[in-house]
Amino acid sequence: MKLNQVRISKQTVNRSIEEFIDNNYSDSIIENVTILDEFNDITFDSCIFNNINFNSTKLCSVSMIDVIFNNCDLSNQTFDKEMLTRIKFNNCKLIGTSFIESSLNDLIFENSNLKYTNFSGAKINHFSAKECDFSDSSFIQPEIKNIEFDDINFSGCEFVQSNLKDVDFSTCNINGCSFDTYSLKGIQVDSFQCANLVSILGVRVK
Repeated sequence: MKLNQVRISKQTVNRSIEEFIDNNYSDSIIENVTILDEFNDITFDSCIFNNINFNSTKLCSVSMIDVIFNNCDLSNQTFDKEMLTRIKFNNCKLIGTSFIESSLNDLIFENSNLKYTNFSGAKINHFSAKECDFSDSSFIQPEIKNIEFDDINFSGCEFVQSNLKDVDFSTCNINGCSFDTYSLKGIQVDSFQCANLVSILGVRVK
């Protein structure tokens, strides 16, 4: 699987937070600030966020395209039923963030904390996660195509009615992870993970 590259405009400039809030949501670099504001019904297009704490910010009806988050905290934000396209999260916190019934296309997560995230009912196409923590997260009835996991902690995570055929979990921690029988069909694991999956099916190995 090859993800499309995030396409940040060559005209991207560094703007002050005052300019950014004043209806400038494209071709911008925003960095090293805490945003104390509420964003409603807007689109972030070709933006880079560096070292931003969104904990005092409420994002409402926000769609994103060609956006990079570096060292940002988006914990407990809600992106339910939103569209996110070509987004990269690098070294970010998304603890408790919700993506319920959202449309997620070409998303990359690297070295990020996604504990307690909720992807239930999301439409996920081209999704890559590397060296991340997804513990206690939920994937309930998502529509999944082209997904890659590498060195992910799925402890306590649940997959229900998830099409995971050919998804490789062999480099991931799935101890304590919950799969229903539909989600187990066709997944790839290593020999050490098999015993854990067999116990899920109620089979006892002597």
